[in-house]
Amino acid sequence: MKETRAAFALLFFIIAAHIAYLLPQAITKEELSESYSITTCPGPVNGANGTALIPSKQIGVRELTRRNADFAKPASGNVSLSRGAIIVAGNPINSWTIQTKPGKWTSAITCASGATNSWFVGGTANVTSQGKIVLINSGLSDAVAALTTFSESGPSEVINVTVKALSEREIRIDSLQPGADRLVVKVNVLNGRLTSFMTDERVRGLNNIGGDYISPITEPKKELIIAGLPSTFGSTSKLTHTLRVMSTEKVDANLSVEVISSEGVYVPVSLGSISLNAGEVVDVPLDDLDLGRGSFGLKVVANSEIVASVLTEVTRGSTSDFMWNSATPTFENVSFNIYGLEPQISFIGDDIRLSIQWRDRTGKTRRSSLQGQEILNWRVPANSRLISISSRGEVSAGMSWITNDGVAHLPIASSATLESAARPRADIGVIQPRS
Repeated sequence: MKETRAAFALLFFIIAAHIAYLLPQAITKEELSESYSITTCPGPVNGANGTALIPSKQIGVRELTRRNADFAKPASGNVSLSRGAIIVAGNPINSWTIQTKPGKWTSAITCASGATNSWFVGGTANVTSQGKIVLINSGLSDAVAALTTFSESGPSEVINVTVKALSEREIRIDSLQPGADRLVVKVNVLNGRLTSFMTDERVRGLNNIGGDYISPITEPKKELIIAGLPSTFGSTSKLTHTLRVMSTEKVDANLSVEVISSEGVYVPVSLGSISLNAGEVVDVPLDDLDLGRGSFGLKVVANSEIVASVLTEVTRGSTSDFMWNSATPTFENVSFNIYGLEPQISFIGDDIRLSIQWRDRTGKTRRSSLQGQEILNWRVPANSRLISISSRGEVSAGMSWITNDGVAHLPIASSATLESAARPRADIGVIQPRS
């Protein structure tokens, strides 16, 4: 009886082994799936009017706070921000936020997907300050950021800030280092999908001084380019420029500043050697310099990693405003919808070779090729819409414009971020049995 059971067990094992061999084998491999991440556009700050300029009305958007809402196609490419921040569906084209206080100031910022580190070079914490840090959490769980403020007195203690899911939090910058005149703020995202923005608005009593968004710098470097600085906004305008700079390393630094304009490239004697103490914010007036007749740029070179921007204060007729011009990264391809604005774009690079394509309001596509060395200025044609710029080399760019409400500046860099994820891919053997 035992021998019979053993024979049946052996026979069952042999049959099972043959069946297992003949069945399809689920051999899997991995492949990368790439998609563009969502971007976040901040809502109005301090009662300003806010509008998001998205690539087209075919790109979906939704309000930040609506957890279960789907992305919806807007009625137009100009989306009102009256209900606060919005999330724009992932795509390779930049979106912007334009914010304005009529008759007082105007500003612009690129909608972003967020960065681990953001350095905001600008603002003040003295009695004139109305500026804010805006932290937007587009994720489904709480996010935490560490804020470090630097001033003419050095760094402050780190402050950890928690932002609840699908919400935004505003922090007055005059609460970070009260009384400080010169600020640099570092936002380090510790966890979560957090995007940070910073505004600088100033009033003196009942008098408006101006307001602007400060574009973040994500990576301190030993060499920075600040592009698209206007030398004039017409014959009746008055402009003053001030360079703000700080060494981000724990050592003192020395730097020099090179002026790049269409009339020439040179290092002014007063800017040939500037000393920085570690962690202290320094303002350098750019007075009595030959800045040319068009837009110009600066190359700031140091022996340690730095962050820098330029404050440009503008007076023309009844317009009195300022703008912060942050250091500009290089780009290869960038696209954005200008929606009829006519800024001047300034490109800086050793060898500038550009292909530009744009659509006008009738939908007709136009093209232009531009070449130059050191600096090249291009005025956006009237009634332009979607613009695509491709560069064959390393080029930095920035643009600025003036309206009856004030002046605005925007560094040009692609905000599109490709996210990669591994997903299993079944071998053909899953659906095709062995022969």
